[in-house]
Amino acid sequence: MNTLLRPVRAGFTLLEVMVSTAIMVIIVLTVVSIASDTLRVYDQAVADLSTQSEARGALDALENDFSTAMLRADGRCWMEVVVPGSSSTDVPGPPVPGVIGNLQASDHPILMLFGAPTDRPRWTPGIGRTALRGDVCAISYRIGQRSPFDSPGEKIQQVYGIYRTLIDSENTFTAALPLILSSTMDVPKSPWNYWSGSQRFINYSKVPTPDYETRALIDANIESPNPCWTMDENNFIASNVVAMNLVFWGTSSLPATAALGSLKDPCARLPRTLRPVVLVGKSDDKSAMAASKGGYLAIYKFADGATDIATAPLRYAPNGTPTIPAPTPNGAGLKVQPYDYFSSRLRIHSDRMYPDTLPLKPTSPSWLPYLPYSLKAIEVSLTILTPEGSKELRGLQMLNNNQKVPDAEFKRIVYQHGRNYTRYIRVLSNGG
Repeated sequence: MNTLLRPVRAGFTLLEVMVSTAIMVIIVLTVVSIASDTLRVYDQAVADLSTQSEARGALDALENDFSTAMLRADGRCWMEVVVPGSSSTDVPGPPVPGVIGNLQASDHPILMLFGAPTDRPRWTPGIGRTALRGDVCAISYRIGQRSPFDSPGEKIQQVYGIYRTLIDSENTFTAALPLILSSTMDVPKSPWNYWSGSQRFINYSKVPTPDYETRALIDANIESPNPCWTMDENNFIASNVVAMNLVFWGTSSLPATAALGSLKDPCARLPRTLRPVVLVGKSDDKSAMAASKGGYLAIYKFADGATDIATAPLRYAPNGTPTIPAPTPNGAGLKVQPYDYFSSRLRIHSDRMYPDTLPLKPTSPSWLPYLPYSLKAIEVSLTILTPEGSKELRGLQMLNNNQKVPDAEFKRIVYQHGRNYTRYIRVLSNGG
């Protein structure tokens, strides 16, 4: 007798379903983790490329200007650095602009020099243009803060950045160079005397047609709706720059020993040894701190052959008191090391540097009131925020009513999202 067999239904057991689900979850999590890591690496690479692009543009411009910088051996000042917030006693003349935002004064110096940049203006503005004569231009660098979305002076979504200002060669020849060339020991002049006033220059972006313009180049108002020319958006070259640190490397322009009656280096520096001149803050100079608190110490050998010492700070400022005499060219005060830093102003000549308020001529025959350094190279270090860091900083600024953020938060963002880029640039015109 035939019996009807019931078909067997195919399916999965509960255990099989649970095992397959677990395997699928593991695969999905692995794919998501790989994708997340890939996107994170991609975002980091994009951020690094963005900061590298900003740094490359600024450093290329600085290298072009420094390598063509003019330093004539005529006893005059051809390059100058002024620190924002300096007092009138440190920098005589018009008021110096104050510190911008959360930046430290030593992190955004105002640099002024003369050079022959390849991207200088070459034609007069407007219709019927003619070629500009000459190649020497007055050049200025500074860091500013402005909103890219609103008119100057507005505090919405402000970003930091480097501003590079070029004065065309003809106006440089007409106004800037005569001012420097008229400088004497009794009436000293420096680039600050030119940049701190109102001057004529070419503004190719002036509407409706390009034309000449007269405006203040540098003024003390950092939030003006009509900013000075060095803070104009036309001069903006790199964004998210929160620090520009400069180290000036020079060799001694005086011999360590000399014949009777001629000047020699009072501290017996080796002529060919490079020495740094550094901009430091007035309150955070680690070289003035004890080694136990993080200070930088160095071993010096006295010029009179005395025993080496290991307790002198790397940068030491003699105060000229009887117990610590200032270095002199006639041999007195040989045990005092020179200071090679400045905190307000640095005037650079071809064979010497005058830091801060040192006078241009000696007040006594035995006093050498300058650093006998001949500038050979400049080391530039830029700190640039990544796009993520800039976005976080702008958000905090808006939460603080578009004002400066707490210093602790600003430092955290710089430490976490800041990228440092350094370039060593030789000053070819001065034998660098």
